[in-house]
Amino acid sequence: MKDCAKLVALLALLIACSGPGAQTAPSQPTAAPIVARPAATAASASAAPTAVPAAETVRIAHVPSTLFAPLYVAIEKGYFREQAIAPQLEVVTAGQDAMALAAQGQLDVVVGGFAAATFNAVERGLEIRAVGSMGAQPQSGFPSALMVRKDLLDSRQVQTIADLRGRKTALAGGAGSTGSYWVGTKLREAGLTLRDIDIVNVPFPDMVTAFKASAIDAAFPPAPFTTEILRDGTADNFGGPIRPGAAAVGTLYGVSFMRERDAAARRVFVALVRGARDVQGPDYHSDANLAIFSKYTNIAIDTLRNIDQYGFDRDLKPDVETLLDMQRLFLESGILTFTPPLTAERVVDETYSRAAVDQLGPYRP
Repeated sequence: MKDCAKLVALLALLIACSGPGAQTAPSQPTAAPIVARPAATAASASAAPTAVPAAETVRIAHVPSTLFAPLYVAIEKGYFREQAIAPQLEVVTAGQDAMALAAQGQLDVVVGGFAAATFNAVERGLEIRAVGSMGAQPQSGFPSALMVRKDLLDSRQVQTIADLRGRKTALAGGAGSTGSYWVGTKLREAGLTLRDIDIVNVPFPDMVTAFKASAIDAAFPPAPFTTEILRDGTADNFGGPIRPGAAAVGTLYGVSFMRERDAAARRVFVALVRGARDVQGPDYHSDANLAIFSKYTNIAIDTLRNIDQYGFDRDLKPDVETLLDMQRLFLESGILTFTPPLTAERVVDETYSRAAVDQLGPYRP
């Protein structure tokens, strides 16, 4: 009997030492995840225990923004840990900066904005694919907005989109950026293209100062800079809402990650979808979620509580329509010059969103 007791103790020790590795994300989840377990049966009680797989490191580049809220929620609520994934975050200025690294296998995942650089990279043979969407334009509100200087509006120098012709317009990343696409969709309504405005590359925080100094006529900032500009009274929203439900940002995978670590790539997307489902509707503004957003974006909770929110597809499906329209607009503006246009299959892979839904089931509020 003593020998049997020693064997049981040794087995328990071995099991305790086989748990998942330490998470390499910026912090551990705020609470341990709750995992439902079936009731024990005589058969299961006598079966040999199964070791929990060690967490697999996945390198993820991101641009700190509420546009990518599902990523932060998935980290902090332990959804990656439940999928045996240890996310290693890398902050970049723009998603396009990290695409070459993903194609070369130095990064696995990029969470950022799609841009002309995305299409140029694929056309040149870089192995990346858009696998999911992130923050979409909301049904109401202006978390990102085309803004025009207040004195130009008050003097009626700018009354319609057509009046932006030749105007100095600040776009972070310049022509071919994500913001330039949204501005291009508004110009298109007036028969104009991006070639008809004077584009200046201005980082989002500097747009606030540029409006104060009357150094720009228009800009396309995101929240919280839109809120700050409105509070200053230097500019106002203009041209109506951007196309509701459309997402020009999302998740890209390097093809080497998809081919060589497909199981991990699928588990990553399951965690992201769980994060997206936690920010639907009024749940977005829960105290827990706002604390998470604040941690990763360095925006005060009180500010986050009062700014307009982005929408998120509950399954993070890639927005193929918007991606193809972006390519078309950049071709028409001369920002992209290759022919023929890339097909959807060259740019998008919907496998991971579908697989996540198969595993999680349809979303239920």
